[in-house]
Amino acid sequence: MAIESYSDNEDDAAAVRAKRRIAALEQEVEILRASNKQTDSNVHKGRVIRRLVSLFDGLDDLIAENDRREELLDSLDSPDQFVSTQESDRVINSFNELLRCLPWLKKKLSSEVDELDSILKDLRKGADSARGDDTANLKHAVVTWLTELFHPLDPPLHTTIKDDRGFVHNITGKLLCPVEYSWSLNSTKEKIRDRDPDFLVTAYSWPAFLYTDYTFDSSNIEKGLFRSALLLKAFKHLFTSPSSAKEVEGDGNGADAIMASQRRRTSESDAATRSHLRFSLSNVNSWRSVDGDFDYYVFYNNIVDFFEVAPGIDAQARIKELLKWWNRKVFGKTRAIPLTPAQHGRFSVSRMTSQRAVHEGGSP
Repeated sequence: MAIESYSDNEDDAAAVRAKRRIAALEQEVEILRASNKQTDSNVHKGRVIRRLVSLFDGLDDLIAENDRREELLDSLDSPDQFVSTQESDRVINSFNELLRCLPWLKKKLSSEVDELDSILKDLRKGADSARGDDTANLKHAVVTWLTELFHPLDPPLHTTIKDDRGFVHNITGKLLCPVEYSWSLNSTKEKIRDRDPDFLVTAYSWPAFLYTDYTFDSSNIEKGLFRSALLLKAFKHLFTSPSSAKEVEGDGNGADAIMASQRRRTSESDAATRSHLRFSLSNVNSWRSVDGDFDYYVFYNNIVDFFEVAPGIDAQARIKELLKWWNRKVFGKTRAIPLTPAQHGRFSVSRMTSQRAVHEGGSP
């Protein structure tokens, strides 16, 4: 009997140890699952970066510029002594937009190096994935739009390959052609295709696809700029929904979730859309920052600077009017419009609240 009791005790002890090991393994599995969820979450959050923060600048470059600027400011006797360049201001603006889009990242910047590197790796993965998705989606969609806008396309364009686009095709060539040149002339087409030194296609010229009806006024180059139907379709496709891109003639009805069109956010998203659209019209099959003589990074920054580096009050007013046009075209007239405190104060609810407070104070 004693031997059987001892054996039973041993079996019970073994079972308890096995249960502890199982519990420990289950805990490890839960930790791994939580880690994977966090990774997936950071990757998803990173998708906003190439759309609203910067299409090209790396996260490490944004953080490095912020660190450099803070260290320099700390070393100066007065902030007035600080001198910056337009390029560094552009980078620090992107860093500030990064923290506005991902406010939790500010605290993480002081984390251990390994933890921060892991977070940035996930964000970069999401950012690059979003850019890849956007270029792939527009690659197909732009053929449908061109067919609608320039029917019939002769010859038709393929949706799966881009070899027949760019300056090879008459329509895409017309849209990509710098406004300084006349695409209707056969001599212009030949010289552009041959990369004649006097007919180079660079980021320092506005392409025709940016303009209303794809034409411009040489005496007023800003007139009609950034108001083309093709641009509007691309923006709505990327930032509202593919189905919303079908209608661009009237006012839009985009979701209020992306209605917040602060100056920085609008300039970045507009610049990203124009860069993606230019790439979709080209005959380059894989994403690259330089296409022949055309530098997408310079093109992107020229667009951002158009919105953010206005030379004076009149230019700022025209930009404001342009953004109002975009808001109406994308979001419609029925969208919610934020009210200022002064506007709130003029309405009856606020005025009644003030009156009630006054009457309350006058009560015995």
